[in-house]
Order: sequence, then structure tokens, then C-alpha cells
Amino acid sequence: MQALTSISRFLARICEFIGGVSLVIIVLVTIADVITRYLFKLTMGDFGFTIKGTVEIVSYMMFFALLAAFAAYVERSQVIVDVFTQKMPQHIKGYMMGIFMVGFFALGVIFVWGLYDSALDAKEFGKTTQDLRISMTPIFAFGSFLSALLAIRALIESINIFRTGEFFDAEETGA
Repeated sequence: MQALTSISRFLARICEFIGGVSLVIIVLVTIADVITRYLFKLTMGDFGFTIKGTVEIVSYMMFFALLAAFAAYVERSQVIVDVFTQKMPQHIKGYMMGIFMVGFFALGVIFVWGLYDSALDAKEFGKTTQDLRISMTPIFAFGSFLSALLAIRALIESINIFRTGEFFDAEETGA
């Protein structure tokens, strides 16, 4: 059991890193785009350098950041409403959380399947992004990888919850 928990923590750290890098790229690209547009406007078009495809870069980095964050914090992703669970015994709450984790596992598997299929289609038909003409295959494949990490982490967390009955409880931590 300790090995599964260590694997889950390791995968969470990888996802946190990927999400963090994605967010830094979003900020840097946005800052560079704003600066170059301002210089273009300030020089009345004499400064002709603008960054193309910033919307695409930001949107795909946001896609990666969201998938990575979902995978990194899947065990904390449930908001338990006090009204429904306030008087429930802790073991019932744990059982419900384990079922939710199995649901997230299934959702991750569906994401993997769909994104992998999209990657194969993009490769077969040569799909590219609209502005930058980058192949969509690695974008979908990386999304599929992050979804696989989500599925693995959700499965490990569900096993942990069903075995130990322990889960992240926002009511107890005040988070």
C-alpha cells in the first residue's frame, strides 16, 4: 500500500510541475504579446514584430495546465456539501469518496481513449493548428498522457480509500 501511495505522490508532483510550466508559459507569452502589440501601436506600425499564434499557444497550454491540475489534485477534487454529509458517519463518506474516485478513473480512461483517437486521426489526416500550423498529433498525445496520469492516480486513490477508509476531507481541514 505504501508503494502505491508513493507512486501516486510522484505522479502528482510530475503533474504539478507540468501544470506550473504551462502556467509560466501562458504568462510569458501573454506578456510578450502585450508588449509587442503596444510597441506596434506606439510606433504606429513601424515596429512590425508581433507574435503570431499567441491565442493558440495560450489555449493549448491552458488545456495542459487544467489536465495536469486535475490529475495532481484528484483526491481533493470533491466538494462535499455539509447539508448532505454533516451527520453521515465517516466510513459512509469514505465509501462515497471511493466511488467518486472510481468515477474519475472511468472519466480519465474515457479522456485517454478520446484524445488518443484524436491523435491518431490528426496523424492520419495531417491536422494542424490554425495559425501556427503545428501538428495536432503531439498536442492530443500529451493530453492523452495527462489523462492517463489522472486515471492512474484516481485508481490508486480509490484503492487507498477502500482499503484504509481515509480520504481528504475538506470539512475537517477547513480547506
